[in-house]
Amino acid sequence: MIHTVWYESGEDFTPSRQVRETVFVKEQGYTLAEEFDEYDRACPHLVLFEDETPVATGRFILLPDGTAKLGRIAVLKSHRGQHLGARIVESLLEKAKSLGAVRAYVSAQCYAIPFYNKFGFKEYGEEYPDGRIPHMDMEMAF
Repeated sequence: MIHTVWYESGEDFTPSRQVRETVFVKEQGYTLAEEFDEYDRACPHLVLFEDETPVATGRFILLPDGTAKLGRIAVLKSHRGQHLGARIVESLLEKAKSLGAVRAYVSAQCYAIPFYNKFGFKEYGEEYPDGRIPHMDMEMAF
């Protein structure tokens, strides 16, 4: 059974780190330095577990202007197609709103644009590379 655990600012987010290393570093070729940044210790992380195994994760940064910057959303290959990514995004948006966010932003990998459109995100600007993967900025107001 899938269950949810929040790791708050300053807490050890090792389960999130494990999922991100598998998806972004091993599968997609990002370096550890590219994947992990100064925001990791200062923002909440959500992890979905199957029993004791972390299988999906995401985080958000609440900016002073009320923007929730969603990111590092990842689902292990073995658990894709089970709508876990949608659970992550819905939970991140819900928590961000409860903390006063008025807008959400995501730097989406281009293949995932239709996924984010389902939540109300709209693309803006030009496509750009992040690592070797094309991305597009997307936003939505609450």
